[in-house]
Amino acid sequence: MAQHWSYDILKHIAINDKDAQDNLEDLKSILLDDIGSTRNMCRIKDMTDLIDCLERHDALSENNIEPLREIADQFGNKELEEAICNYFAPKDSSGFTEPYNQYKELRLADEVRSHLSINGDSQHAEVRGRMSNDNVRFQSGQSQTLPPPLPTPTIYPQELTDRKRAAIHKLIANEIGKFWRALGRELQLSQGQLDALEMEYPRDLVSRVYKLLQVFEEDECHDSKQNVLVLCRALEDCRRKDLRRKVEDIMSH
Repeated sequence: MAQHWSYDILKHIAINDKDAQDNLEDLKSILLDDIGSTRNMCRIKDMTDLIDCLERHDALSENNIEPLREIADQFGNKELEEAICNYFAPKDSSGFTEPYNQYKELRLADEVRSHLSINGDSQHAEVRGRMSNDNVRFQSGQSQTLPPPLPTPTIYPQELTDRKRAAIHKLIANEIGKFWRALGRELQLSQGQLDALEMEYPRDLVSRVYKLLQVFEEDECHDSKQNVLVLCRALEDCRRKDLRRKVEDIMSH
């Protein structure tokens, strides 16, 4: 039976990683975006300082252990890899475990607006009928007292055309950077597949990411109609909400 590892144990293993400590400057450069500033970089003298800094900047927490994955990947820390594989983040007490789905929200909003518009028209017709029966006459200018009609909802195209697909792949391949492995994991690629991609394209990150996306799309376990939503969810889960928003922008045009 697999052992369940706590968040504190994961941190302890990372802090005591000798290879990570010996290559601390390189690790700081890799995690620069999470560390936040040159001043913070200078304050980090050992792994304890690094972990503390990441936690203070909300880059590392019980619900986000991606920096620890990065440490395990960079220095081949098998103990840390095992601990991460057997780690389960605490459940969100708010009850919201699924990321925001823009397309579903738009569809539901449009349905609600349509329903309200239909009901509103029926209610206005009923009111006008009662007023007619009572021989009440309104001037055309006075009819403005009725509630104004609801605006026509904007429908965003959701079809993944070849042009949109190419634009999304180009965006991710050029901007995902050091988060490519995290993205691959969120897309359910195995460690072996990720290692094979790095070996195939050791110095060409863009081509590596293009191939990663190809492998993801060719996986028959995924519903091809849901690829964009899965990709957006994966980008958010690997801390690239900026790219998720850009993908959503591409899909909305």
